[in-house]
Amino acid sequence: MSIKTAPEVRKSSLGVIDLKKEMEWLKEHACEYAGEWVVLDGDRLIGHGADPIPIVEQARAEGVKMPFAKYIMEETGPSMGGWL
Repeated sequence: MSIKTAPEVRKSSLGVIDLKKEMEWLKEHACEYAGEWVVLDGDRLIGHGADPIPIVEQARAEGVKMPFAKYIMEETGPSMGGWL
């Protein structure tokens, strides 16, 4: 039987990344972009669409060091759990 080992976890050289502005933007605007990728720089929307790669490249071209990309799931309606 082989033993699988977990990959080494290393501390980021970037330090602590504060995503408060991005999370606040998502709370306020995510529903406007359901089914799409959004790319943010803090609370600034850089772009949105079906493919995040060109938007991230655009952000880097604008000088954004750490663009934040997030796929916004589409709402499928209310879910129900429990026994019927």
